Amino acid sequence: MTPEDEEFERIAREIKRNAEDDDIQDYVKPWVGLTEEEIKYLLSISDNEEDFAYAIQNKLKKKNT
Repeated sequence: MTPEDEEFERIAREIKRNAEDDDIQDYVKPWVGLTEEEIKYLLSISDNEEDFAYAIQNKLKKKNT
């Protein structure tokens, strides 16, 4: 077998390996929501709707990053 033939075989193997690996989708972490207990706690520490909204936003950011 010539070096040229070896190179063609190497390229063919690489093409075949790349064709078999068709999983190009990136893994995405599933979204995580708040539990009932977490919602009740956030309500208990919030003085108004705006504080509650920011508390929810911060909690969800922590759980989903």
